[in-house]
Amino acid sequence: MDMQRRILTTICQMYYEQNLTQQQIANKTGLTRMKISRSLQKAKDMGIVRIIIDYSGLYLELESEINSKYQLKETIIVDSSMNNDMKNQVASTAAYYLENNLTKNSTIAIGWGSTMSRVSNFIQDMSNMKLLFSPIIGGHGKSELDMHATTISSNLAKKTGCNSLSLLAPALVKSKKEKELLMDDTHIKEVINQTKRADYALFSLGSPLVKDSSLSKSGYLSDDDLKQLKDEGAVCDIVSIAFLNKDGNICCKNITDRSVGISESDLKNIPLKICIVEGEEKHDAVKVALKAGYINVLITDKDTAKFLVQ
Repeated sequence: MDMQRRILTTICQMYYEQNLTQQQIANKTGLTRMKISRSLQKAKDMGIVRIIIDYSGLYLELESEINSKYQLKETIIVDSSMNNDMKNQVASTAAYYLENNLTKNSTIAIGWGSTMSRVSNFIQDMSNMKLLFSPIIGGHGKSELDMHATTISSNLAKKTGCNSLSLLAPALVKSKKEKELLMDDTHIKEVINQTKRADYALFSLGSPLVKDSSLSKSGYLSDDDLKQLKDEGAVCDIVSIAFLNKDGNICCKNITDRSVGISESDLKNIPLKICIVEGEEKHDAVKVALKAGYINVLITDKDTAKFLVQ
């Protein structure tokens, strides 16, 4: 066994679990207090100790009101008064939720985007759970690699000590015929079928017409696609496998008919759908997705929560 790791782990156990002071640990081990302090920091750097901050606030009445209004299993409202990066706060809370609610041998269907990409930064080892992370949709063109569903699935698997699948295909192709050819590929078909059978889905939402949205950066949409999104009043992008208008109705079908991944009905059929979303520009998107029944568990910021009960 690595003796350095053994010593660091012993020091951490005394400090964090036995609640001994650094001086008490120094007295017990014969090391200096300075050495104990440096050892605790080294343990953090090596990943022996991971500190997770639970950013969820105490908004029980507001959470209950949202649950009742939208028939949700659970709502978790993150405290936005600390003026920290809200994407990190929502992602951290999502990681904590997964650690405490996933069941053993489960498959989790994974969405894409900048908020989703941060969840793996906060999640801890769950190797005893034997989980499988599987992408909902293929990769996204010009956008950063770490925003792809396959990359996010892989990162979650690495951090938890579990497994993942890769959907090695574009998210959107140019024609239905091209999609049919890809969907006939044995590997792609197997991954999509596995994702369809997922026990949980974890995803975020997009506002497709907002400037600099993840979808607009992807490079997949033509000018005609962008015009159609605008003409049909698309306010919500659900993992780019469904677009909804302000009434919660599906729109822009000829775009999603070219998406390589599970269908919107497949997503709806997944037993527990966890949505993590924050920011004023997502308010309308969250409301229509909730009304349309795509969400069972909502993790969001206080301002979005207040908007939902207005």
